[in-house]
Amino acid sequence: MSLRGKVAIVTGSGSGIGRAIAILLSREGANVVLVGRRAEALRETLLQVDQPALIVQADVSKLSDARRIVEETVRKFGKVDILVNNAGVEGPHKTVVDTTEEEWNTVVDINLKGVFLCSKCAIPEMKRNGGGVVTNVSSNWGIVGAANSAAYCASKAGVILLTKAMAIDHARDGVVVNCICPGDVETPMIRRSMGASVIREARTRNLGKLISPEEIAHAILYLVSDVGAMTTGTAFIVDNGATASEGPQLLPSRSHGPAPRTI
Repeated sequence: MSLRGKVAIVTGSGSGIGRAIAILLSREGANVVLVGRRAEALRETLLQVDQPALIVQADVSKLSDARRIVEETVRKFGKVDILVNNAGVEGPHKTVVDTTEEEWNTVVDINLKGVFLCSKCAIPEMKRNGGGVVTNVSSNWGIVGAANSAAYCASKAGVILLTKAMAIDHARDGVVVNCICPGDVETPMIRRSMGASVIREARTRNLGKLISPEEIAHAILYLVSDVGAMTTGTAFIVDNGATASEGPQLLPSRSHGPAPRTI
């Protein structure tokens, strides 16, 4: 799955899934553009990538920043081949009744509007280059509802249908568009949002194992590589079976062989 010569923008690459994606794509030969709001976190990721890289400190919910991300990428590397819209926030753990308008706007602006804006700016550059790949990071909570997470669920469900619409609209441009729907991934976000007791419960359901960021990164690698060229407009679920049934019990881990190479 060599990505040598490819240029990949990864938003939210300062930690968690985004950092794992950036490191793996770099390891496969891509030049990566590290995007996020915290410069220090992006510099930590930069120290772990193998290929030439660029840091762009930006807020994906602002059109001017989304445009600047693409402009700086093209100025540095000459093109955009891959866009991974990973930036996201967990939002308040509230019902619609308790969620404030400001809280709603923050979640939707970053999780959904950010995907729209970055894609809006990157796809024209991909078209000029003969095509490209957009992969959006949604969630299994964009497929099934969750208690006290109204804004988050709505934003991630929006990402799934936006992905399908974009795939239809830009197929003739040679642009492949998919999204990935992770389940419980062991990241700083899940530690903030779930708390220690809930994480312990999730580990119990998974026979002691949450999904690693690296496992999500490997799934994204398939979607952005040439071997995934015939996969477009899909929501790729990696949630250890969480959405497979009505019950809360997840599937036992099937990782009996070697785990993906640790990043």
